[in-house]
Amino acid sequence: MSSIEELKKDPLRPLILDFGTSSFRLGFAGDDFPLIIAPSVYVNITDYLFTSDAIEGLDEILVGGESSQNYLFGDEALKYKNILKIREVRKEDNYTIISKFFDYYYSKLEIAPEYRYKQPIVLITSFLMTELEKSKFQHFFFNEFHFPKLLFLSESQAIMAPLQKISAVVVNMGEMKTYINSFLHGFNQIMSRDVYPIAGKDLTTFLLNLCITHKKSGKKNYIDTLIAREIKDKTSTCVLNAKAEAKRIREGVNKYDKIINLPDGNSLMINSERFMLAEPLFNPKLIHMDYFSLAEAISKVIKTWAREDWEELLSNIILAGGGSLIPGLKDRLKIELKNFFPDKITSKINVISLAGREHMSWIGASILYLKNQFQKGWIENSIQENSNEIK
Repeated sequence: MSSIEELKKDPLRPLILDFGTSSFRLGFAGDDFPLIIAPSVYVNITDYLFTSDAIEGLDEILVGGESSQNYLFGDEALKYKNILKIREVRKEDNYTIISKFFDYYYSKLEIAPEYRYKQPIVLITSFLMTELEKSKFQHFFFNEFHFPKLLFLSESQAIMAPLQKISAVVVNMGEMKTYINSFLHGFNQIMSRDVYPIAGKDLTTFLLNLCITHKKSGKKNYIDTLIAREIKDKTSTCVLNAKAEAKRIREGVNKYDKIINLPDGNSLMINSERFMLAEPLFNPKLIHMDYFSLAEAISKVIKTWAREDWEELLSNIILAGGGSLIPGLKDRLKIELKNFFPDKITSKINVISLAGREHMSWIGASILYLKNQFQKGWIENSIQENSNEIK
């Protein structure tokens, strides 16, 4: 049996936790894929969208089973999206809820009782995570669950791991923010990164507005943010020239036509909305945001390094995160980037978009474990150590 196979049988392997604003990922280090992928949402079973006494018997809907708890998490919560208010776990920075959310999914791993809460925890973090946020995570992992040790791992470094890169520009497109981070020969500097303000939620809102305002029929359709996000995830595309494609649609081209069946039984035809939703990334003024395009933001990060290093970084631009899944985005970004660099180096521009990139930080962390690169940076649980000494 190989050493890797032996590692994968160890119930005390580290657990890798990627607590994104959109998706939660949890699984054992060394595995190919997280065991649990769930929406980072929850509901309070008393937090109705309308007065509970407005409909007789409404309170009985949530009686029994998992709903005997005060909260429902992830997919269980989404089952009641038309009854209860859906809340985003990370957005509110409620660490009591974060703790309950984690424990709910930890129990889903079905770890044998003798091994529960004994695994080291690897928490994937963005460069924006403050020391205060880290201390709060450390508190509930150590004080509430008594895990033995904790490692905070940079998501950018994890994303670079599958590609074995030490020089790269990581463009991690999440639901709330887009993080741009660059490394040169393994080194990083404060000025060589940026938080781009346009992310998945902004594109979803723009699509929602397009669907509401661009349809001229008298039929009223019910579309909310959750429905708009599902439409975006399933039908979005990015084209090289949005104006030209919109003109072709007006002239009769139907290649973009898509009929969306809505939950209320109605249907909605969309076409230009499919590619227009991505345009705020290249023209933020479309969503009334005074900022530069994503391509220019990437160029500014690259230009914080010495001119002689630009080619190396331009040839290693890595797209990651769920927001990067829009088909055609890679090609459009490559063309847009040419506007910000001398002609003699634009041939070096290479945008990398791997399959599975929405889970790339988790997968990269697992690869780092297999390469035995989790040796430094661990924080030991001193409370547990003191408890063992007393015993």
